[in-house]
Amino acid sequence: MEKEIKMKRAKRVWAVVAAGFFLLAGISQRSLAAAEGVPRLPRFYLNGQPATLTIQDLSGFGTRPLRLLIERNNRKRREELIQVYALGAHEGDDLGIELAAPLPGMRVTLYKILQEPGGSRYLSMPSSVYFDKPGQTLYRENTGLFREAFFIIVYEKTDSPDEKEINVRYFEERVRKLSVAAKTNFLFSSLKLKMKDFADLKAGEFFERDAQLLVDRLIDPRRIFLVRIWKAAKPAAETKKT
Repeated sequence: MEKEIKMKRAKRVWAVVAAGFFLLAGISQRSLAAAEGVPRLPRFYLNGQPATLTIQDLSGFGTRPLRLLIERNNRKRREELIQVYALGAHEGDDLGIELAAPLPGMRVTLYKILQEPGGSRYLSMPSSVYFDKPGQTLYRENTGLFREAFFIIVYEKTDSPDEKEINVRYFEERVRKLSVAAKTNFLFSSLKLKMKDFADLKAGEFFERDAQLLVDRLIDPRRIFLVRIWKAAKPAAETKKT
C-alpha cells in the first residue's frame, strides 16, 4: 500500500515536470517564432559589394536629444525598437539597400534626410513598399554630391496595403521638397523638426513637429533603423588625378 502511494506521488511529480517542460517548450517556440518575425538590420551595398555598418556613437552632448528619444521609446516597448548605425561612402557611389519583410502584411518605408554640399537638409520618402507575404526588394541610388545623409527605415505591421500612416500619405500626395532642420531646448532634452515644403508655392512659414509625435503616428512599428551615411575621403590616387 505504501509502495503504491509512493508510485502515485512519483507519477504526479513527473506529470508536473513534463507539463512544465512542454509549457516552457511552447513558450520557447513562440519566443523563437516572434524573434524570427522581427525585422533584421537591412543589408547595404556599395558599388555592388556588401558593406559593413558600424554602430553610431551617440554619447556626445550634441546627440543627447536623439539619444533620449531612442532610450524613451526602447524603454517603453522593452526592446530595441530604434537602432542607429553608420556607413562611410564616397560621392558618386552606387548605394543599395535590401528592404526585407519577415512577415506577411508588413510595410517597409524608407525616408531620407540629405544634407547637400551647401548645408541645406531635405527630407524625402524614396520608397514605401507593402508586402502581402514575406519578401524583399532592393532600393538603389547614386549618392551623388552630399555632405551627409540619413536613411530612416521603418517597419510597420499594417495588414492592408491601404492602411498607411499620415507620414506616408503626406509624401504620396504629391512631389515635395521638404526642408528640415533639428531644434532642441536649452537642456538638449527634446528633439523637434522645423520644416517647410519649398515645392508648394503656397507654403507659408516653417512648421514644427515633435520627433516623438512622428514615432507615435506609426502603425504597430516593429523596427526603426537609422543609418547615417558619412562622406568618406577620396582615395589618394583619385585625389591626385583631380
